[in-house]
Amino acid sequence: MLNLDQALVEVVFVAFDTETTGTGAGTRVIELAGSRFVGDRLDGMFQTLIDPEQPIPAEATAIHNIDDTMVRGQDKAPEAIRKFLQFAQGAVLVAHNASFDASMIGLELGRAKLPAPSLPILDSLKAARRSYPGSSHSLDTLIETAGLPRQDARHRALGDAELVRHLVRRLTEILGGDRAPLSKLVECAGGIETFEKYLPQEPTLPFALKLLADAARSQTKVNLHLDTGGTKTQQKIVSPRLLYSWYGTDVLEAYCPDEGVVKTFRLDKISRVEKGASSGFLF
Repeated sequence: MLNLDQALVEVVFVAFDTETTGTGAGTRVIELAGSRFVGDRLDGMFQTLIDPEQPIPAEATAIHNIDDTMVRGQDKAPEAIRKFLQFAQGAVLVAHNASFDASMIGLELGRAKLPAPSLPILDSLKAARRSYPGSSHSLDTLIETAGLPRQDARHRALGDAELVRHLVRRLTEILGGDRAPLSKLVECAGGIETFEKYLPQEPTLPFALKLLADAARSQTKVNLHLDTGGTKTQQKIVSPRLLYSWYGTDVLEAYCPDEGVVKTFRLDKISRVEKGASSGFLF
């Protein structure tokens, strides 16, 4: 159980970060890293690339410089996350804009039908907003305003995790120093969250789409009738994998055997679902 009276200098933290294929529904984690520390002592680092089982968009590679050749043959997300959670065991997790990184990991856990770990999560972005004046609290800006050491691998998971580690140390100084209680940092960060909050939740389905939930559980194929915005209705044979809401939009992730990839479909663009039938267009 977390002891909120424990002095910050005694708390085991893991600053962590993810790199991904994007930010929208269907996004996959392609890198996960963490720095484990107690006070000023660095106790270890974790970093792994992850095979997303789909191409990495060029616009994502332009940000973090991770391409398809780098992730090919690496661990899949479930195994990579398992190793990270073992590394982070017994620690308080901290991430900058933690809801994004927790959502990414939660989505991967949901895809693999894995339970959420009980590790507490704090958001260093919320804490920075309360502790430093100014309109921007990105890690790039905080390098200057908080005096964080520059990282050679900026916009890579381990480099960003290291920035978060140093930010926690700056926040500790602001909150009263090493003997300040953990409760002060928790309050500054807006409270504690867990991965449970970020597991994908199946949306309420209209009657015409209820077959999707059954197909996802039984891993059977269905025929989607897709609204293309014109007079034609496209049909597509898919194997549903996961249903969830992503920032207010209900979506389906499904494997498309004719393309050999997993694609994401908005539920409001699916008019009906049926078993059998062939792909193509209906007039």
